[in-house]
Amino acid sequence: MKTLKIENNDLVYTKSQGANDLAPNRGRLVMLEGIDALRQILGNRLKMFLGEWYLAPNEGVDWLNLVDHKIFFRPGFLAEIRQAILKEPAVTNILSLDADFDPKARKVTIQFKVESKFGTLSNSVSGEV
Repeated sequence: MKTLKIENNDLVYTKSQGANDLAPNRGRLVMLEGIDALRQILGNRLKMFLGEWYLAPNEGVDWLNLVDHKIFFRPGFLAEIRQAILKEPAVTNILSLDADFDPKARKVTIQFKVESKFGTLSNSVSGEV
């Protein structure tokens, strides 16, 4: 598994190595592999609204239906997050999953630990919905 490295919603480049680089003033694109790629892919998937990207309309989480209620339904919330994580073929099992939602600030924090074909990954993802 490989993916381009993204930080602060922008591609990451190495320092310039010469005139043959894709972007001579920035260097080469940085690639992530294995567990690091999986960390970024799952983080991006959990931050994305369902249908947000037209090339992958089934990717993401249905945040609007999950948090746009007067009463927070935790089991449904965790089930939706679980489903989004398990869409990734490299994930073989979810070892732990927890989430906190602050309705006033509309902030979500998700902590998860998964087994994958690359090893065990623990991560925390936060964002506003």
